[in-house]
Amino acid sequence: MKLFGKKKTPEVQENTYDIFGGFAITKRPGGYEILWRSPNLTTITVDSPPTIGEGVEIEREGENIHVLTPTCKLTVTTKEGSVEARISKI
Repeated sequence: MKLFGKKKTPEVQENTYDIFGGFAITKRPGGYEILWRSPNLTTITVDSPPTIGEGVEIEREGENIHVLTPTCKLTVTTKEGSVEARISKI
């Protein structure tokens, strides 16, 4: 067991995806699932509801959100074990 040494700094990891053709956000027991086709089916699970920027058209159906804007940028940030998402218009 190490008693002295450098304190680890929290690692922040950020991934950006360009999504064409819209996508869906669904509430799940473990968080929120973001699903789109690029050309394969792609899924990302985040802890909290995604932050949706201005100019992004959405349609809500209960717990589900459909993003209607044809070109969006999805930024996924992982920090200290939590995963957050931001959606903005390209």
